[in-house]
Amino acid sequence: MSALAGLAFAALTGCAQLPLGEPAASFGNIEKAGRSGTAPVAVGSFRLDPGAAPGIDTGLSVRSNVVVSPIQGSFAQYLRQTLITDLQAAGLYDAASPSEISGFLTDSTLDVPLDTGHASLGARFVVVRLGKAVYDKELNVSASWPSSFVGMEAIPSGVNQYGALYHTLIGKLLDDLDYQAANPK
Repeated sequence: MSALAGLAFAALTGCAQLPLGEPAASFGNIEKAGRSGTAPVAVGSFRLDPGAAPGIDTGLSVRSNVVVSPIQGSFAQYLRQTLITDLQAAGLYDAASPSEISGFLTDSTLDVPLDTGHASLGARFVVVRLGKAVYDKELNVSASWPSSFVGMEAIPSGVNQYGALYHTLIGKLLDDLDYQAANPK
């Protein structure tokens, strides 16, 4: 069953788990990475920030459904894999690099009411180079969009808006001048 058909079925039948799509490289982030002037980087561990609510990493309720990550059931792992995918596509991923980026999921929300949908995503990124932390910053992104009364329209739209925030957050990292200064070529 296709993802769209699965979403339509879930919207008609009620409670279901709706996985995000597997991460695919973002053309916009490939361009940003190329212009960033940064060196290739390794990607370390990503996990839930100790101060964040535990539930934000495992699933988001959308009407009577639950959006989940296809990567180990963790949105932190989904962010990690999306970062790796974008960096690999840009030629800036190197598992043996002296610079390693890790992350802590700090925010993950999705709300699809009857008028305006809202989603947010945040993470604290840490870059360690040769054993020394050279970058440590929390970045946040959000989106709002018109939400339909009809669940079969509103739910897929909300899931797509939320899923797009992962590339938006990575793009914000790649654009961050402090990140660029911390990991120069």
